[in-house]
Amino acid sequence: MRKGMISLLVCLGLTSGLVAGDLKSEMNDLAGTVGALEMGFFTNDKKATLEAVTLLRKHVKEYLGDEASIKKTLPENLQYKSSIAINSAEMIEKSALEIELVLNDKNIRMINRQMTSQKAFLEIQNQCFRCHNLVRDWK
Repeated sequence: MRKGMISLLVCLGLTSGLVAGDLKSEMNDLAGTVGALEMGFFTNDKKATLEAVTLLRKHVKEYLGDEASIKKTLPENLQYKSSIAINSAEMIEKSALEIELVLNDKNIRMINRQMTSQKAFLEIQNQCFRCHNLVRDWK
């Protein structure tokens, strides 16, 4: 439990000094939070996992919550792809909410809670990669 909390704090510390509203800093915040969530799963630290997923939901809503804010952070030549980010954000929110609900459901065996929530975490990662693959202009 302590390791998961330390990881969460380290990730937050690494990203808190960045300027808000900048695409790179926002993506760093999201990556740090996803990393903290992953660490919660790796260490079987339910509390750290739930704290990280709550923070992830907050960041997704703040950074990817509406098309206008996404367009402001995307380079001008990629702003037309903002709907892809909105779609991914909606799927991330759905999976993050599933993690919260499943981990808190005392009517499900813990092993099933872990496996279901970890599957939802993998979907979060898939949505991150999907958005990056479709929106970023790789050279």
